[in-house]
Amino acid sequence: MTTPGTEIDTATGAFNHTATHQRKFLYLAGVHVTHSIAPQMHNYIASSLSLPWQFINQECPTVQDVLSIFRATEFAGGVVTMPYKKAIMPLLDELDPLATTLGACNNVYLTKEGKLRGTNTDWRGIKGCLLSATKDGENNGRGQPALIIGAGGASRAAVYVLFAELECDEIYIVNRDAQEVADLLQDAKAYALSSSSRLPRLIHITSVAQAEELPAPYYVVGTVPDFEAKTEEELRSREMLRTFLGKEKKGVLLDMCFKPRNTRILKLGREKGWRPAIASMSLGRAWVHKLPNKLDQAAAHNFQGVEIFYEDLEYLAREESGLSASETPPPYSISRAAETIKTLCEERKLTIISLQPFLHYEGLLDRNEHVQRIEKLRIWFELAKALGTDVIQIPGNFLPREKITGDLDVVIKDLRELADMGAQQSPVIKFAYENLCWSTYFDTWEKAYELVEKVDRENFGMCLDTFNIAGRVYADPAAPDGKTPNADLDIKKSLEELVRRVDVKKVFYVQVVDAEKMRSPLVEGHAFHVEGQPARMSWSRNARLFAGEDGGYLPVMEVTRAIVEGLRYEGWISMELFSRTMSEPGEEVPTEHARRAAEAWKLVKKEIEGWNDK
Repeated sequence: MTTPGTEIDTATGAFNHTATHQRKFLYLAGVHVTHSIAPQMHNYIASSLSLPWQFINQECPTVQDVLSIFRATEFAGGVVTMPYKKAIMPLLDELDPLATTLGACNNVYLTKEGKLRGTNTDWRGIKGCLLSATKDGENNGRGQPALIIGAGGASRAAVYVLFAELECDEIYIVNRDAQEVADLLQDAKAYALSSSSRLPRLIHITSVAQAEELPAPYYVVGTVPDFEAKTEEELRSREMLRTFLGKEKKGVLLDMCFKPRNTRILKLGREKGWRPAIASMSLGRAWVHKLPNKLDQAAAHNFQGVEIFYEDLEYLAREESGLSASETPPPYSISRAAETIKTLCEERKLTIISLQPFLHYEGLLDRNEHVQRIEKLRIWFELAKALGTDVIQIPGNFLPREKITGDLDVVIKDLRELADMGAQQSPVIKFAYENLCWSTYFDTWEKAYELVEKVDRENFGMCLDTFNIAGRVYADPAAPDGKTPNADLDIKKSLEELVRRVDVKKVFYVQVVDAEKMRSPLVEGHAFHVEGQPARMSWSRNARLFAGEDGGYLPVMEVTRAIVEGLRYEGWISMELFSRTMSEPGEEVPTEHARRAAEAWKLVKKEIEGWNDK
């Protein structure tokens, strides 16, 4: 907001106020403005500066109503919002270069001569908001496409910021009126720098098919009032937006509309920001339940993605090759099975988000075994390509200490070798390292993230699993109460550290799952006890639960909130379950597991939406 009776340097915002008692009202003028929190902010600022001003949200049914309050003797300054940012311009005494260049005015102040001068400060707010949502304020969208919803007055500032400030040359426009888009394109030509041949490329999106074919935009800016889509054109525009927001690659979404605070566009963005997936083995073990039926159930229960467990590949390869359960299928049979799985998933509109688990890789003391793992990795690269996924998950090694080392130099060298091999693939293969709560050396997220930091490769990140995070620092199935000695305090400190330390770009996907609290300690004599096997591993293999199910006791939602809200994570959230129930016979088993997983996702999604509404 500007001050009355002053000339203002719009480049720096510097001013010398000459306030009078007569001019004391500042206004937010437009339609549907009563929801704005601007009065609280501006009145606090005015009070802090000992200025006798009062900021008011003023509903104005017409642009003439706006002009009327701006011409009043008590007018000290005004903010113009939708839908008058263009309509107000010819009615003012003067326009500064920014308002003229951007073709829109959102701020009106008084010159020393008492004239109404219009300027534009929207672009500063848009730029600041977009960059504040990236890590360290970096312009991560430079050179990538952007998207603007609407082609009215507010869209001018958005185009200016995206093109001139954030260097997005290609900008998609979702808007019902083609003439408005044409006018916007004409105005946007003024944003090109005189010293550059760059011109903004505005693309009017006119169909869902067109939106499906285009790359995902990094920056998305809404510039229209919040309304329910009703007409055919409005519904089509909403589906085009839904298509863009549903793309796997995510960026930053800003809605300039401030009523309500949680607009339809923001809700849609959040809905599309977290995508539900499920692990294939969580629908039933491969030796009991065939993959096509499991995928049918995943699709029928509205999952969008699936983690492919290697055993499903192997058993499908045996079936296609006519091999018995005791015979090992050759690599070409497994590759053919991977191609089959890709087709099965495409037919059901399921995205394969990862291939897992690439077991017992890092820190092998027998370096001949390491060489064999590297050769196996080459086969997995081909399998990933055949499946159409670019992520391989690596669980922390849990072989006994006599077979592996925890020496960081050795482990990091091994993991760098793997990451560098993946980087040479086309497309690049990423690795999601997951701490298991029973891993021999790297059993906490902190230890796993230290590896990620030291490996220092773009394609080497993490899979964060609520069970494996809480299952180590909070839970102990061998303890009488099922918890570690300082469980509540330790998990609180761990999650605070996670939010402070982890770079969300290193979180490749998330798994959400709970576990049963053992009725008696999982020690020798317990039904799940296996000699020589860590208690947490036995617990994991037999007694996990989907989130929110009876009998679960892990702080699943607290861990999920730290990841989603604390890290601002958006992406795949997988319902990964290991349980004795997965080996039960019966055609109803995959159906029941899919139903339970879907209920868990509904609960998780509801919790996420609640956090974002606060």
